[in-house]
Amino acid sequence: MQTLGIRTAPKQIRYAITHNDNGTVRMLNLENEHLLKIPANIDNIPETLNWLESELERIIRQNQEINQINLKVNEYARSESGSSRVASYLDAIVLLVASKNSIPVATKLYSQLGTKRKDVKNHAEHRVAKTETHWNEQIADAIIAAWVGSKS
Repeated sequence: MQTLGIRTAPKQIRYAITHNDNGTVRMLNLENEHLLKIPANIDNIPETLNWLESELERIIRQNQEINQINLKVNEYARSESGSSRVASYLDAIVLLVASKNSIPVATKLYSQLGTKRKDVKNHAEHRVAKTETHWNEQIADAIIAAWVGSKS
């Protein structure tokens, strides 16, 4: 069973693919691609959404054993910003691609992942792994989201 954990942001998407091997959860793409940067030549939301759909389809095509997607979504807040709105659009593309590929998908908040933003990097590193490059809260979010899916 492989789980794809995803965390979107306005300029990049982070993802982790995990596999539960007899109780040990491994990140399969730890030493490979786990960062999708929105190309500099894409300067509008519709093109960004089309690009993300294509990239997610590629990831699923290259990893055909993915049977679950866990998407770490923004925490509920009192105000919405342009940045959070774009992240919501990107999240919607993740949901759409999952549906088109008949892959169950769940949205997750920190409370459902058993962590908090201030602790997520530490939890990801100790529960699964730490990436050697581009280590930040967003990849830790994706790793923990995938870890939760691999445990079930």
